[in-house]
Amino acid sequence: MDYEKYIARAKSLVQQGTEAEESSPNAAKYFFIEAAALLAEASKCAPSFEAKKESLELANQLYLRAQKTEAEESPQQFTTSSVAFKDIAGMEKVKEEIRLKLIAPLKYPDVFAKYGKSVGGGILMYGPPGCGKSLLAEATAGEAGVPFFHVKASSLKSKYVGETEKNIAKLFDEARKHEAAILFFDEFEALGADRNKTTFSYEKNFVSQLLTELDGIGSKAQRLLVIAATNLPWEIDLALRRDGRFGSVIFIPPPDATARKEMLQMMLKSCPTKDIDSDILVKLTEGFSGAEIHGLVERAKEIPLKEFINTNKLRPVLQEDLLASVKSIHPVSKKWFSDAKQKLKCATDDPLWVDMQKTIEEV
Repeated sequence: MDYEKYIARAKSLVQQGTEAEESSPNAAKYFFIEAAALLAEASKCAPSFEAKKESLELANQLYLRAQKTEAEESPQQFTTSSVAFKDIAGMEKVKEEIRLKLIAPLKYPDVFAKYGKSVGGGILMYGPPGCGKSLLAEATAGEAGVPFFHVKASSLKSKYVGETEKNIAKLFDEARKHEAAILFFDEFEALGADRNKTTFSYEKNFVSQLLTELDGIGSKAQRLLVIAATNLPWEIDLALRRDGRFGSVIFIPPPDATARKEMLQMMLKSCPTKDIDSDILVKLTEGFSGAEIHGLVERAKEIPLKEFINTNKLRPVLQEDLLASVKSIHPVSKKWFSDAKQKLKCATDDPLWVDMQKTIEEV
């Protein structure tokens, strides 16, 4: 690209940034930075010293303008969850653990205070993908009757240094406006990764900001519960997994036989069926996650629907449809358990990891 093309492209970006400055500050900031970068490149092939000087001065002005363009973002939205434990099949032991560790302290803070138990704090949910960590977190908020903030950890990350920490602080500030609330981080390893394994030094600041925010929660006046979900608990920074932060962990396993049977019955209730033997299906789906069971039911429903399109004859879902669907799914939990056992074997000096290893081996 020659000098004139660089200048023309930069002018176009500045115009777009100016138009977006009021309605979309983040977009405007991006346009100004991109224009400044183009002007810096243009200076390298400028036809004269004056042109080079002018390009660099304009680039510097645009960088400063981008820094001044503060995004007036709307606060993180919370929801009032309508999901309850009755909507989740099986997992009674897990639900009982959640009631004791999460829901009861929020509902009865004075009672727990008498026994020296703090209210709020952090809980780490871990287990294979698709086993209902997000749904359990939402149901926890529904049972407790408190505002629910559902955040994908990766959505807080920014390509600009320092912005991620600001986003984390804003999120906690918004949650603190409520007397009690549940803040749920999905894919937590995106923010709380082990600082010794981070690629870029600035990523260590994400964990430092999280530690600052977590150390300020759990008072009687402000009952904020932070739940983090991850498929990779061994990737979480050690400092985050200490007591008072995410020292309390809950393993979310694949559904057991009772839960799988209940899931199949619930999912098949919405369509016509005939001669379904759920006991056989339960045996064949050992190790399946809730998401995979949902997937096999949906695939089974598609078989008679495809036939209807071709023949205009409607029939119910049959056992053979479900058996065919089972064969098409390869549960990811087997690989997860294998990887987890290998990873946790290397962490014999970490008491929490040792407990995780015992829990996983008992499944």
